[in-house]
Amino acid sequence: MRVIKRILMATFLIACSAVSNAAESIAVEWAPFIINEGISDQQLIAAADQVNSLFLAKQAGFIKRELIKKSATEYADIIHWQTKADAVSAGEKVFNCAECNEYFKLMNMEASAKAGSGFSHYEILKKWH
Repeated sequence: MRVIKRILMATFLIACSAVSNAAESIAVEWAPFIINEGISDQQLIAAADQVNSLFLAKQAGFIKRELIKKSATEYADIIHWQTKADAVSAGEKVFNCAECNEYFKLMNMEASAKAGSGFSHYEILKKWH
């Protein structure tokens, strides 16, 4: 579990971007990953739905999430938070979340540690607001 936690935490890039004409900034979490062989988009979306409704939507500062796809195996979650502290707080709870762990089982953790590098184009598979 420590290896999975370390790999996932290493792949989560939290970047703060200023909102136009706003005094505060929103934290954007970029979590690219590679799915395991044989996992369909439908399986991934079903597991992502569970994470969204049973975990993310209950976290302080959660704004919205998108699941995006680059290729047959390369995906990313983009999650918007009110603050970076909200994102970090949720990240600390994720490994105690059964639905999150089921979602992570669909991912190739070793390959995911190197996912998302370089310039890429993705298509949106699903949005949650």
